[in-house]
Amino acid sequence: MKQQQFNLNKMPKNNKVTERVFADLAETIGQKGAYDRFLAIDQEMGLKESTTLTAMKAKYAHLTQMHAEDVKALAALEEIIVQIRSKEVIETELRLSLSRDYIYARSLFYRRGKEINDIRVVVGKVDDYGDDLSNLLQNKEFRVICRDKLLEAMDKEIKKNVKQLNLVYVE
Repeated sequence: MKQQQFNLNKMPKNNKVTERVFADLAETIGQKGAYDRFLAIDQEMGLKESTTLTAMKAKYAHLTQMHAEDVKALAALEEIIVQIRSKEVIETELRLSLSRDYIYARSLFYRRGKEINDIRVVVGKVDDYGDDLSNLLQNKEFRVICRDKLLEAMDKEIKKNVKQLNLVYVE
């Protein structure tokens, strides 16, 4: 199994295109919101709670519960905005890799719940394009194929997220 990565610089976990505010606050399936994790720190650390601390945490919990749906809506909107921005930087963020006999293209792309901020697509087989990723990355026609496949995958994800947003957050 031959694996090769063009450009040893890994795709950044975050950069300006993927900066977010609410997406990391909101709860997601299987993960509590940052506000709930914040409130649980005392219990996790075994800290004693004074009457004042308990009262402040109750007010905090009440406010976060009142606005949790707004934070979730903002997080969903942020995700879509970041994803649309990601489409604009494919040319500078395009990376290639090989796994087995397949060539993969990847680019910056944020999805809540995913640790790595990228999206990957199969572009073709080594039998068809060769395994010199450096040359392929410089090949304008091959880059167009990569860009088109990445845009197709991105658009599919964005469309799904917009549909979900419109179902859940009707104005």
